[in-house]
Amino acid sequence: IMKRFFKSVGLSAMFLFLFAVSMFTIGAVFTIFVQNIPADVNFMLMYFCSMITVYGVVLLLERVVFKRVLPVYNSKSGFDPIAILLGVVLIFAISIVLLPLDDVLSADSRVFPNGVCTLISVVILAPIFEEVVFRARLYNILSRNTSPLMSASLSAIVFGAVHMQPIVVVEALLVGVVLSYFYLSKRSIINPIILHMFNNALAYALTVLSYRGESLRTILGGGDVLVAVYAAAVAVVVVGAVVILRFFVKEKRRMRGVECQDMETIADHLDPNQLFE
Repeated sequence: IMKRFFKSVGLSAMFLFLFAVSMFTIGAVFTIFVQNIPADVNFMLMYFCSMITVYGVVLLLERVVFKRVLPVYNSKSGFDPIAILLGVVLIFAISIVLLPLDDVLSADSRVFPNGVCTLISVVILAPIFEEVVFRARLYNILSRNTSPLMSASLSAIVFGAVHMQPIVVVEALLVGVVLSYFYLSKRSIINPIILHMFNNALAYALTVLSYRGESLRTILGGGDVLVAVYAAAVAVVVVGAVVILRFFVKEKRRMRGVECQDMETIADHLDPNQLFE
């Protein structure tokens, strides 16, 4: 078990290295060869090319290490409006619970250039690419060695690490586990993409508000109202955590059952005489 765990950690580290190299290379190419275009257009093109490169790299990594690429869950029946609504509530509750960290781990709101293309990149392109890369491809790689919960946690840690800024890393880690839950529970990448779009739209809106000297805390107000909202958010996060943990425990048992069934199938097709060869 520990050997498999460390192999997954090694694969996560390898993915992070390849991700960093891909992003740096594309960034350098754009800095040298792509000039005299608006900053937001440059950002969108650079992000698109970077993620296409990262997707190709992670596909190659999976094929080289395991010789076979597992399919992405994309069942259309996985689209569940009620689940999406519950996911929106949970993600919003997480952002409220993390409010006290804003004073300690404040993020730089000037990381992205202003513009329509930046909005498209953050709210549309990023959720699609990042869910396919982190929730699907990276999870598929890690799930070969570790339990569903550990695979989801490691992919969420990597997902958080690539966001660089401390408060964003923490939020991305927590939201990453939530998105993994919706990906696996519904056997579809559709719900996580939609929830990721909501999360990024919320983050972008808060960034715009920060330009005006406002924040989620000022919108919620202070005193008893803020305390009540915060307490409700904590309750939602706790309930969500229990539901998600219970699911991953059941998923682990289900995977063990599948493995045992596969072993029995192999045993049924073995020639007993071969066992003594």
